[in-house]
Amino acid sequence: MAFKINAATPEEAALFYSNAEKDKELGCIGHLRGDFGCGGREFWSTWWEHQGDLKTQAFKDEFDVFINSLRKQGLLKDRSSMAEFCHAHPESKIPGAWHLDVYGFRVDTDKHRYYIRCFPHGGDYNFYIYCYINEKERLREQAQSKPIHKKKHEPER
Repeated sequence: MAFKINAATPEEAALFYSNAEKDKELGCIGHLRGDFGCGGREFWSTWWEHQGDLKTQAFKDEFDVFINSLRKQGLLKDRSSMAEFCHAHPESKIPGAWHLDVYGFRVDTDKHRYYIRCFPHGGDYNFYIYCYINEKERLREQAQSKPIHKKKHEPER
């Protein structure tokens, strides 16, 4: 399955980083941090949980397909493929990032939104993928979890 990779907007820059205070509000499930090893062709990753209750089996299944797809599409194949992809999308540079060569991409699915931060150089982590419940899905879940307050009827006079 191929996923459409979009350039993130400058307004989305904060979504590429952890923010414990806003995780619940934003529907952040967690993030995957990874690198391509010393030679640039390995694949090492670590999952960081933000809200375990949002990590459903449907999310795990989709995320597994998503990561494998990115590895085949090239963005997460290896460091040189990532560099090639990033340099072909200069509009994706994250403004104000710690390095001029940090890129941000967004992928939307029906239920989730993924923010992929890339640094296509050795010596540091090469990618962080922040996983969120898609905005529409988040609003639906919020609506379902709010108690319904019925108006009390005034007695007839």
